[in-house]
Amino acid sequence: MENTKILITLGPTSLNKEVILKLSSRQIDYFRINMSHTSIDELQKHIKTIRKYSDTPICIDSEGAQVRTSQLPEKTIFYDRQNIRLVSTKSVCDPNELGLWPQNVFAQLKPGDILTIDFDSALLVVTSISKNEAEATVLNGGSVGTNKAVTLFPSVILPPLSEKDIMAANIGLEYGIKDFALSFANTANDVMELRKIVGDKSNIISKIESKKSIRNLEEILKVTDAILIDRGDLSREVPIQNIPLIQKKIIKKSIGMNKNAYVATNLLESMMVNRKPTRAEVNDVINTLIDGAKGLVLAAETAIGENPIAAVDMLRSLISRFNRSYPDCTISQLMEYENLLLPEMHGLTSFSNQFSEKKLKSKDLDEYKSIDININTYLDTIQIVQGVYSPLNRFMGSEELESVLKNYKLLCGQTWTLPIIFQIEKELWESLEVGMTVALKYAESPNSKITMDIKELYKIDLKNVSNLWFGTNDKNHPGVKRLFQLGHCVVSGEVLYYNYEQNMNAPYFLTPKQTRMIFDIKGWSKIVAFHTRNVPHRAHEYLMEKAMERTNADGLFIQPVIGPKKKGDFEKEAIFGAYDLFIKSFFNGAILSSFLTYSRYSGPREAVFTALCRKNYGCTHFIVGRDHTGVGKYYQGLESQELFEKLGDIGIQIVYFNKVGYNKNLEKIEEGNEKDLENISGTLIRESIMKKIPIDEKIFRKEIFNFLIDMIDNNKPVFIK
Repeated sequence: MENTKILITLGPTSLNKEVILKLSSRQIDYFRINMSHTSIDELQKHIKTIRKYSDTPICIDSEGAQVRTSQLPEKTIFYDRQNIRLVSTKSVCDPNELGLWPQNVFAQLKPGDILTIDFDSALLVVTSISKNEAEATVLNGGSVGTNKAVTLFPSVILPPLSEKDIMAANIGLEYGIKDFALSFANTANDVMELRKIVGDKSNIISKIESKKSIRNLEEILKVTDAILIDRGDLSREVPIQNIPLIQKKIIKKSIGMNKNAYVATNLLESMMVNRKPTRAEVNDVINTLIDGAKGLVLAAETAIGENPIAAVDMLRSLISRFNRSYPDCTISQLMEYENLLLPEMHGLTSFSNQFSEKKLKSKDLDEYKSIDININTYLDTIQIVQGVYSPLNRFMGSEELESVLKNYKLLCGQTWTLPIIFQIEKELWESLEVGMTVALKYAESPNSKITMDIKELYKIDLKNVSNLWFGTNDKNHPGVKRLFQLGHCVVSGEVLYYNYEQNMNAPYFLTPKQTRMIFDIKGWSKIVAFHTRNVPHRAHEYLMEKAMERTNADGLFIQPVIGPKKKGDFEKEAIFGAYDLFIKSFFNGAILSSFLTYSRYSGPREAVFTALCRKNYGCTHFIVGRDHTGVGKYYQGLESQELFEKLGDIGIQIVYFNKVGYNKNLEKIEEGNEKDLENISGTLIRESIMKKIPIDEKIFRKEIFNFLIDMIDNNKPVFIK
């Protein structure tokens, strides 16, 4: 966020494990505890709760020098011309009484003083005074609530810290808290009073929320570490129409004195009940950042609002947009759709036009030389043009292939581990020329319009490529076998695909552009991706559930591979049907989409490749198990993890799992040592389904088993023949 701080107020809807963990993972700067709504006993409890789940710094915000109302019955209403007795107490029941505290306010009241309650909900004038009591008349009626702020005209002088504030500060120090916000910091001396308690090593944020604090702003800035403009309380004394301009003046002054200014109140107030903010709120936040604010505070939005996570994500998104765009962005750039909280497309700073705007030179493919392609090449073309293989927009040339095999990098310097090459027969290869545009035709999709501009024609040493790619020349390895069968003649070129929409079936075909939009609409900024080629069993469920827990993710993206598979594997209709049932019945809200590619059985290289593809779909986390994308005994359990660690940060976080299986002693699925766990055999599951033999519920859900049996009974293909 480039040093723009985010302060989050915790309260009834957010002081719990789930929300604290999710907020912490979003790298906010402070959890704020508002002492105006927190007792001393609650303070210690809240600190312990936060510290249990997070190491995010805690900021204790004092209740400060403020007059507040007493405990009142619900739905208390004062009416015009009603006579009210003002008393020194924190609890009243008489409908004609209003308690005020602290007690010393009464010594400063005099007839003619005006009192406004909770942003002018009610307005009273003092008519007479006696010891610790006063009589007042209601000039403007309205509802009055418990513990609401009272503003007096003229203002009264109160100590900067209440006894409760002093106790709170000392408790904070006992727990190692170093950040404190001083409410109603009216003078530099007020700040120094808090400094005497918390010490020079603590960070004090002085809240500017009165006329006095504005008049003494320069002196306050000299002794404070930062200021916070509380627009809510400030608007009790300053006309609300002047708040935007006075905010600009205060921030400018703080910048001139090299102190950070934060802004609070009503930033995203509508998100207390709505998933999205108003246009006015968005405009306000961006303009506040343009003013030079170095921090933003969410209060009611996260303390009592219904959407605390969404509100924080919206604030993060607005800050990110400001940092990326102001002041140098163009109008055309701002018109592009982009979810700024999701990973950037691999190797790109935005969703590149190379994947969405280029058109075929001609829609009449008959004018080009035609090349028949197989299903694998067809799927690769779709992934290339849709950005799944970003930043690739082509089949690789010889130099790029060598760089990927030897250095795990594309020529542009971006990490890439898997060859994306187009092998063709020698006779056809010899008929082609560099610079030629050819039509790629796939027999099963005759309406597809695909062209390729040939950039290079070259030959590969199959044994050398095989050793570098798969770590073996053994043709029993299915990836090696396919490589040798396709031959040593390769064509490289940029691919254009005109009409993919006509050939893919919704809802199981989603492009990266679509998934990113869906994640945004759902309010997801942390998404776990799960790669699979089978129907779900309990070990798969364990991986998904635990990955969600470990990452505090918002959503799950399940993406089965649907390209060509070997005999006996599940048909795609069975996989999607089983996952549909799983999501509807047991994992509501997950997104299911096809991964339009095929297994290369490349072990560690393919594990990284599948992670990069999910990054392009917008996922932030990716599940990798011990035998991810491997085959047989060609790759060891930790090789994938070792390659990820060697490559460093690739823009998507990997959620690693060791052996996951069924523990007979505990009678449950768990992760652990191989000797303690029984492997869940996909082969045995397939055989049981074929023979209609029920599978243990602890291994495979009966609902999914029955669904697959129904498919068989209705002569629908479940397995590839």
